[in-house]
Amino acid sequence: MEMMQDFKVFQTSGELRTNTYLLSINGVNYIIDPGKGVSAFVQLDTQYQVILTHGHYDHISGLNEIRPQKLYISNEESVYLSDPYLNLSILFGELFSIDIQWYNVDEYFQVIPAPGHTYGSRVIIFDGFIFTGDVVFIDTIGRVDLYLDNSVRRKMREEMKNTVSVLREKFKKLPQDWIVCPGHGNIFELRELFKLNPFFK
Repeated sequence: MEMMQDFKVFQTSGELRTNTYLLSINGVNYIIDPGKGVSAFVQLDTQYQVILTHGHYDHISGLNEIRPQKLYISNEESVYLSDPYLNLSILFGELFSIDIQWYNVDEYFQVIPAPGHTYGSRVIIFDGFIFTGDVVFIDTIGRVDLYLDNSVRRKMREEMKNTVSVLREKFKKLPQDWIVCPGHGNIFELRELFKLNPFFK
């Protein structure tokens, strides 16, 4: 049984204001989506396991600051770690890549595949907490227009449409006081999603 002893959120990656989460479950310290500057918020002499919702630069750029004990990411997203074009770091004048062993997040945690923003985005669920990355926010959903190829954009729009449909049905069955933790913006209770997000009403 999961027992969360600690939960914190802080913003990383400068103006992009990525929500990076720090939690302790059954004595294991996890960081979810460590953006650039994460080292200012954590104890560097502590061992952390890192979970990534997806592989975009603002969610992975702090990896080289903490060198995690273990790194969990979906199989589809793993290529983002070493490709500046896929992780979009090139758009910010950087060529971010990291050579690091990773483990398939699907095999270790309760996840929902959520393609649309990226091919391998995952929604990650711990008891009472739902980490949505850049798939779902309090009043909107993630961008699908980050791809230059129009055919890929169309595909990702369809993927996101299907993802929202799947999440809507799954979220309806969960306790409505569970906390949704998006990759940017405010944390909110699940019930608020169905009131404020036009894609979930």
